[in-house]
Amino acid sequence: MEHRDTAGAISLVTKREPILRAVGTDGVGKRELVDQLVVSRSTVDRGIRELESAGLLARSTEGYQRTLLGELLLAEYDRFASTAGTLLNGRELLAELPPDFELDPVVFEDATIVTASQHAPQQPISALCSVLDEGRWTQTVLPAVFPQVIDQWVALCDEEMARADIVLTDPVASTLVGSHTESLQQLLDESRVALHQVETTPAYGLVVAETESTATAGLVVLDDRGGARAFIETESDEAISWVRDAINDHLMQSTPLSTPSPE
Repeated sequence: MEHRDTAGAISLVTKREPILRAVGTDGVGKRELVDQLVVSRSTVDRGIRELESAGLLARSTEGYQRTLLGELLLAEYDRFASTAGTLLNGRELLAELPPDFELDPVVFEDATIVTASQHAPQQPISALCSVLDEGRWTQTVLPAVFPQVIDQWVALCDEEMARADIVLTDPVASTLVGSHTESLQQLLDESRVALHQVETTPAYGLVVAETESTATAGLVVLDDRGGARAFIETESDEAISWVRDAINDHLMQSTPLSTPSPE
């Protein structure tokens, strides 16, 4: 019974959302609803009857108004619609990812998605480097070795960078020791750069780049071979907060990276 009632309420709000929204909390009459929604009187009558019967509308001195139940269900409807729209923004990328891939829908809010192609496989990493280049304070989690990103970090050491926290996984750190020793040493010698090492390998790369007045977050989605499948870039406050929290979780689990000897 409970499931059936829930499904019925969802169906009703979806079907009668224009009337439920137009009624408001102050009260409105049927004639005004007909004029405002440009529908027939019979449509308004049926909609009000169904919404009133479900407890979403109630009579008032002005006509009809939303009840608290109607107010709360409409708010939940709006939240679902917003989340659905956000997910559809990333539909092509999401359709390629496994169903158990842990990713908060908020990262797609007002996002720009740069995907790799056969002719431009480095596009996602180039987009990541552009974000790094714009920030004075950056935090990055790198689950794979991307030489372009390493070169970008080294280049930033010669610019007005204020602070960079870089989290590397054990395999990435080992690769840097073996193949990018000079660049790694430059980063270790730079007082404005803090290198961290974690044992666990995250499913994607993360970045937050900030200036005195702006902030941008990004997420690197990897392919099956460890390359960059896509880069999701957003300036949404909620998405930035989520990415920052995820980076801080990795920082809490990390240890400072010292200069290891290559094997």
